[in-house]
Amino acid sequence: MRSISLITSVVVVSMLAGALPALAAIKTVTQRPTLQSLPAGQAVLFNDGHCPGGQIAKFAHKQKSNELKKSCVHLD
Repeated sequence: MRSISLITSVVVVSMLAGALPALAAIKTVTQRPTLQSLPAGQAVLFNDGHCPGGQIAKFAHKQKSNELKKSCVHLD
């Protein structure tokens, strides 16, 4: 039972570690992104003041649609 718990912990930590570089690679901008300023398939971080403490807005321009998707993501 203990080995299953250890394996599960290792898998979860590995998944989280893999996600951190992707978030770190996203550029933070000082102006709210628009469809014209953000190329399709790209994402940026922008502090629009609407996310809870410790989070920032992530704007993504979907590859096959003409819309920006906004989500709040943790900084740490």
